[in-house]
Amino acid sequence: MGPFFVLTILVLIGNRLLTAVSPKLALSAAELVTIWCIMAAASGIPSTGMMRHALRPLVAYQYFATAENDWTALFHQHIPHWRVVRDNSAIKSFYEGISSGESIPWTAWWVPLSAWTLYVFVLYLVVICLSALLRRQWVEIERCSFPLIVLPVEMASHPPGSKNSLFSRKTLWIGFSLPLLLHTLNGLHQFFPFIPDFPLRFRPDPYLIERPWSALRPLQLNLYLSMVGFSYLLPLEISFSLWFFFLFFKFQSLIGSMLGFQITKGPGVQWNAYSFSASQEIGASLTFVIYTLFQARPYLKNVFFSTFSSSRDSNESGRGRGLISPPLAITGLTGGILLLVWGNHLMGMSPGFAFLFVVVLLGIYMSLTWQVINGGIPFVNPSYSSHYILLTILGSARINPASMTSLFMHPVSLTRDLREIMMPYVANGLKAADEVRISRRSLLLGMAAAMVIGTFVSYYSVLKISYTYRAPYTGGAGDMRWLTSVLVGGESGTDWTNTGFMMAGSLSMMLLIWLRKIFLWWPLHPIGYTMLSSWASLKLWPSIFLGWIIKHLLVKYGGLSTYRQARPVFLGLVLGEMTSAGIWAIVGMVTGVSTSYRILLS
Repeated sequence: MGPFFVLTILVLIGNRLLTAVSPKLALSAAELVTIWCIMAAASGIPSTGMMRHALRPLVAYQYFATAENDWTALFHQHIPHWRVVRDNSAIKSFYEGISSGESIPWTAWWVPLSAWTLYVFVLYLVVICLSALLRRQWVEIERCSFPLIVLPVEMASHPPGSKNSLFSRKTLWIGFSLPLLLHTLNGLHQFFPFIPDFPLRFRPDPYLIERPWSALRPLQLNLYLSMVGFSYLLPLEISFSLWFFFLFFKFQSLIGSMLGFQITKGPGVQWNAYSFSASQEIGASLTFVIYTLFQARPYLKNVFFSTFSSSRDSNESGRGRGLISPPLAITGLTGGILLLVWGNHLMGMSPGFAFLFVVVLLGIYMSLTWQVINGGIPFVNPSYSSHYILLTILGSARINPASMTSLFMHPVSLTRDLREIMMPYVANGLKAADEVRISRRSLLLGMAAAMVIGTFVSYYSVLKISYTYRAPYTGGAGDMRWLTSVLVGGESGTDWTNTGFMMAGSLSMMLLIWLRKIFLWWPLHPIGYTMLSSWASLKLWPSIFLGWIIKHLLVKYGGLSTYRQARPVFLGLVLGEMTSAGIWAIVGMVTGVSTSYRILLS
């Protein structure tokens, strides 16, 4: 939301002030979109994209170790000396704060942070190269809609005062005023309770107590007006599938409860999901990744052979002009994957397990990125994790203690809490570059620089805050406790029940893909099945439904002309909610009440 808000201020206020001084100073569309992409790339790093969880494995292993849990004997010997903070005083003050006049022990963090930073930067390089290679498949062949870039591109390309400016349309401001009014009332209600508010969240869980209805919990009815706007931009089959498959998951849960099945939530299953639904998501997502690579095989084959051939195909070289050239991208991707495998091996994993872990992780990233660029989902998070996939298919018996320890020492931001991973930002940036004719290579360099600067600034700020105010939310030990339960719980083999659900999800995904190719009228898009019980589906399905039903009725009874006339209203909903979020963030900083009012409240 931050980049949307800042871009709005630049377009509506900043550029006008610059133009008043000298028209030559005004920012161009290419410059505005570049600024938006750079902000987006850096925005998640200080929070859930990296720093919310990155520091905890470096200190929690020692601070929470006791004689009772016996972590020292259980897994400390599997942690390389250079991977974690070894200064006990620095670890204690991270959690308990430093005394007045005491300095932050920066030197204790130098070695582990340097090692981890190199690993993260290699991972960023890999996702950049992977995005560059898949750009043609997603942009030119699949023609993904990239809903999240529509408003920034249109705002930058048609600013106030220009011909066909979005801001000259009254319908935009009608849509803009609705979320602004609602969030102003609701925000003021937090400070002055006598001001009425308009509820945007409803939880029916208290009414779902008796079986079988209790199987529907948790169920949320949230109204995010920006998501209504994004959904309006989607093809009808995609928006329909996004809410339909979530209700299909709830229907499965209800039927299972009515039939007396024990619906469980195994370790590694997240948010509102159950093991059976998370496993279906895994099977569907894995099948999608394989299908995407299969579809792109002629292009990837030519790129691969041109990488090692002295006479490169001129057409392939032309496609890569202005971007990372395809041969360079595949070289960077291959080299980066090998470096990641080697890094994981140095951190304790066996070579084979390290390779499998990296492949699984990149497959998850590809699937989530496809959900963002196809479905306009502003925050994604699967119901499964790499831990769940590996433990379900392999079982703990096939993973040695050193590999298991290294797996659980990885920050949650890269393996489980994936709502702000980097790859979707890169993919959206590449598409935005095409829309306003930016050099893709220059844009990627700018985004890469933002990732580097954002990482180092975040290290400084998060460490300073943690030592000053005692690790506010950066120092939990949940993964260490999960690791303990796995190591002491006895060896287990393959979980054939949930592996079976993965196979069922894979077969269902293949059927959906086949039906969509055979029947033009087929209404279900595979994207919905890959998000069957995800966190985003739980939060967003009512808003997606509302956007879908409005668009469906307008197109059915008014035709495409009515759809186009109403489009600015829904772009206004997005703009109004993002602007409201920025305003209340500023109010929170000024008043010191940071949680006074939040737009995307969990």
